Amino acid sequence: MQARRLLIVEDELILAMDLKDRLNDLGYTVVDTVSTGEAAVAAARGLLPDLILMDIRLAGRMDGIAAAREIRSLHDIPVIFMSAYADEETRQQSLTAQPAGFLSKLANDRELLTGIEAALG
Repeated sequence: MQARRLLIVEDELILAMDLKDRLNDLGYTVVDTVSTGEAAVAAARGLLPDLILMDIRLAGRMDGIAAAREIRSLHDIPVIFMSAYADEETRQQSLTAQPAGFLSKLANDRELLTGIEAALG
């Protein structure tokens, strides 16, 4: 069975590299790591990953919610939001992008695996 292909969208380099290592250890293939919403839209279009792990608060003009909405309108790629901001307002705003899930950046490997597998169906 081929490893599922994931795209990481995270503007904090250390967090992105740690997440990439953890996902590789869990058996996934990380096709790219990008740091802006605009780059996420371009990577989704060019790479067509099976799933995107997206930070909500990103550097640049387009946040993760806007990027996820645009990706959703162009492709049927599920997005899991990963954020340190779990306040209710942020969560409600994120629902407008119809995410496949919502995980804390502090999620352990079991929570990460469970969230990804649920999103991939």
